[in-house]
Parts: sequence; structure tokens; C-alpha cells
Amino acid sequence: MMAELYKKLLGMRRIKRKIRWRVSAKPVFEEDLTRDLLASKLLKAGDVLMVHSSLSSIGNVFGGAETVCRVFQKVLTESGTLLMPTYHQPEPILKMIKKDRLVDLRTAESTMGKLTENFRTMPGVKRSSHPFSSVSAWGRYSNQMTTGHDRSPYLCGPGSPFLQIIEMSGKYIGIGIDIRVIALYHVLEENWSEFPIRVYCPKPFNVRYIDSSGNRVERELIILDPTVAKTRIDQEVAGAWIRKWLTNYMRGKGILHEFKLGQANSWIVDGKSFYDEMKLLAVRGITIYTTKVEFDALKNEG
Repeated sequence: MMAELYKKLLGMRRIKRKIRWRVSAKPVFEEDLTRDLLASKLLKAGDVLMVHSSLSSIGNVFGGAETVCRVFQKVLTESGTLLMPTYHQPEPILKMIKKDRLVDLRTAESTMGKLTENFRTMPGVKRSSHPFSSVSAWGRYSNQMTTGHDRSPYLCGPGSPFLQIIEMSGKYIGIGIDIRVIALYHVLEENWSEFPIRVYCPKPFNVRYIDSSGNRVERELIILDPTVAKTRIDQEVAGAWIRKWLTNYMRGKGILHEFKLGQANSWIVDGKSFYDEMKLLAVRGITIYTTKVEFDALKNEG
């Protein structure tokens, strides 16, 4: 009880610090962000782009999340496609299903930050059919990239937006966050039969939900094995070393490019190049699950 109360107090303090910082920070305007993106020379009209973000890291943005979304739309134009993760945590969804309550993707809010939730509700944005890992998209290929996410029991399988980003030579961008976030890793695990680690639970489970068109969906899903995930790149402590190493490695290969968006340290990668390099690393025994001890042993063997 005391531990939960302590966590809530810490969370409230963080929120207050963010609010004080954003109020006192120098305003960031739409023109500033547009200039930053164009100056990076990493994006162009017609690109397919997945955005992962920390809105607060950009600074005191005049107009907030709506401004940031509009900037990306302006740079990509309607000939491009803008995507954002509009995920939920799976545990609450599974509890709802057990109580015969269904998540409704027409109204269910994204838990991936204010930018993604604002984007989800914008005119012309479509949402893919997945109960807790949906993707929302706007632009030329929005319909294509959000139709078919229910064809495979895997998160990143055939028909998923994540695999299509690779197939369409799309890009991933991170704003104020590190490379732990991107689903590119799971695209490799699910679509390359020679991936060296079994990372999924052996049995699928049934889910029920309402998709963004209002249809009731019932299907099987295969999820990641939580025991295998203990050393994965997104683990705060266990994954810290591989995040740092992989960032430096991809930068050295000319695949990861860094720039500033407002006040946020940001990066962008070409999805196909990143995917292909991760496959080469996996052949060498290096994956997002590799521990530092295992990595050092591989170096000694080499």
C-alpha cells in the first residue's frame, strides 16, 4: 500500500516538474519544427514514416500535440504516409475480456503519449485491427497499412503495418527517446524463420474486441514470452548496455542519423537497412536479448 502511494507521489512530482519546465521554457513554434525537419534533410514528401515520441522533450510547443502532427503532415504531404503507435497495455485488455467487456478501437485512447492520442482523433486517420498494439495512419497508404493487421496471429506478421513499413522502404523516427521502442525488432523475429531464439509463448490465446469499423472481432493471438523478455533491449537496466551499443553500431554504419527537433534529441533510421543489419547481427549471435556476458563471450570466440 505504501509502495503504491510512494509511486503515485513520485509520478505527481514528475508531472509538476514537467509543467513548470514547459511553462518557463522558450516557446517552440510550428515554423521552428518545420525548419528543423527540413534542415535535417532526412525526410521528404512522399515518405512512409513511423513516429515514436516524447512530446514534452520537444519543449514548450505552441499549439501542443496538434502542431507537431501538423508539421509532420506538412513535410510528408498527402503523397506520404504518417504512422504512430496507438497501443494499450495488454494486461487491462485481457482482464476486460475475462469480464466479457470488449475494448472498442473506435474510442479506446492510446497509452503511448499525448501526441499519439491527438493523432488518433484527427480527420482522415485510420486505425489498424489489433486489441492492444494498434497503429494509426494518415496519408496516401493509410488504408492499405491499417487493413490486414488481423490476418496473422503475430503482432508484426503478414498484413501488419510493421511489416509493410519494411516492404515499402519506410522510416522510423524517435523524438526525445532511445531505440528501445521500435517494433522493427519483432518484425525480424516473426518473419525470418532462422531467428536464433524462441521468443513467443508456444500456445495462442483467444481475444475479442471491436475494431475501428465497429465490427466485433474474435481471433487468436501469439504473444511474446515474458521470461525471454527479461533481458530484452526495452528492459530499463538489463537492456541498457545493448541500447547503447546498438545505437553506436547503427550510427557507425550510417543507418542511424541524429538531429534536433525543437529541444529534443532525435534520430531517424531507414527501416529496411535497420532490419537487414539486425539480421546480419543475429547470424553472429547478437540480438536484442543478448546479455553483456554473452556478448563478451562471442567477442572472445571471434
